[in-house]
Parts: sequence; C-alpha cells; structure tokens
Amino acid sequence: MLYNVKKIEYLDSTQVRVYGRPVQLKTRVKVKEPASPLKSNYKKAPETPRTEKQIQHSLHTSVNRTVNQIYAISRSNKWEYFVTLTIDPKKLDNTDFNLISEKLNIWTNNIKKRYAPDLKYLLVPELHKDKSKWHFHGLFSNIGTLPLEFSGKVCVGKFVYDYVRKPYATKIYNLPLWKYGFSTATKVRDSSHASSYITKYITKDVSRILANQHRYLASQNTERPVEKVYHIDYDILQYAMEKHLEQVDYISNVKMPFANQQITYMEFNK
Repeated sequence: MLYNVKKIEYLDSTQVRVYGRPVQLKTRVKVKEPASPLKSNYKKAPETPRTEKQIQHSLHTSVNRTVNQIYAISRSNKWEYFVTLTIDPKKLDNTDFNLISEKLNIWTNNIKKRYAPDLKYLLVPELHKDKSKWHFHGLFSNIGTLPLEFSGKVCVGKFVYDYVRKPYATKIYNLPLWKYGFSTATKVRDSSHASSYITKYITKDVSRILANQHRYLASQNTERPVEKVYHIDYDILQYAMEKHLEQVDYISNVKMPFANQQITYMEFNK
C-alpha cells in the first residue's frame, strides 16, 4: 500500500505530514530458507560493498527513525520534570553504555516500587565530545514521593515559559537517590517544547556507535500516538491544504535529498 499523508494524534495536537513522493507502507515478509536437502549446498551471494553515499543515507535514516520514535513518545505524554543524570567514572564506567543502561533500569524500577508506582519516564543518551563517555537526559512525570532537593540555583529559558511565551526562572533540583554521579531536575511547563528539545541528543555518532541497540529507555506505561495513513490525489490534497491553512498553528517543509523526498509538516492544536 502506498500513502502520501500521515495523520498523528498527539496529546495536545494533531500533526499532518504530506509526502512529496508516495511512501510504501512497510509490511513484514517472512523469507523461507531453502529446503533442508539443499541447505548444505546453499551459499549466500557475496555482499557488494556499500558506497559512502549509501552508508551516509543509512545513517541518516537511522537517526531520523530514532528521533521520530522519541518524539512520538514524548509528544504523547504530559511531562513534569526534565532530568539530567551524569556518571562519575569513579562510581561507574561512563564509557560502557550497556552497563549504564542496566543500572538505569534497576534505578527506575526501584523508584517505581518504593516512591512512584505510576512513574513515566523517557531517557535519552548524550555522547560527550570525546565520543566515548555517556550521560542521560530524561522526561519524568507521576514522580510520586521521589525525593527532590533544591540546589540553591535557578535557570532561565529552554522549555519553561509563562502564558505569554516569555522565559522565566525555574528552580534546579537534585535527585539524592541517583548515586552514580551528578543529577539535576527542572520543572517542565511546556511539554511540546521539551519533546522537541530532547531529540537533539540523537546524532549520527550516537546512531553509529549504538547500531542495532536500543537508543533510549521508556517506561512501559508511556502513551503512544495514534497514526493513520492515506493516499489522496495531489490536486485534492492541495485544495484541502489551502482551505485549512488558517487553522494551521505550525508548518514547515523538510527536504530529504538522501531519500529523494520532501515532507510538509502541519500542526493543528486541539
């Protein structure tokens, strides 16, 4: 099935994506192996080395896929705190991504058991400039009785805004239960802006180093968006876009030369 329009229902808005070139809806196809009598004689055809352009296209696609997954989860939930968790190399190997992820899973499970049974979280890794050390940023909600300690400091801006969209100061807290390094937590008053912000940590280097691995941690109780796809005649589509243009709260055009694609993003607030 081909589609050229995707509608995504987030918590507070509806996003419509219009593709300049129709997209093939992915379906899983099970490939049968050769019958057992021939198995011993079956040989895989030698793989053709990929060109640099193909490698870059694959990496670019991988980054986009992960960013879209994180964005979809973050936009479908209401968040209370933006959290940063750093790793002290004296307490934990901050170059071992799998080890850190394992400790994070244990830590969040303990929080759910003891302090916040309904805790929602989305944790995303950030790679240091040396491209070997890791720390994590995350969005938390339903934190229950999770202890927070005021650090004595405040920050201005990012995704903390008042009703007229002017940044203002917000308190910076620490999480005393995080024993592996330094931690901060600040209140989120604009979940949509925080959702866009957190995706910036997924880079080509992160995707390359974490190839074939989970690149984020999300609690099982996080909501996912409802997605629907359509194939609409472009003349009708153009007419509909022009008719409803005044109702659009946000619009942007993104060109993807690697995929020979252009996508128009339109956001409608609920």
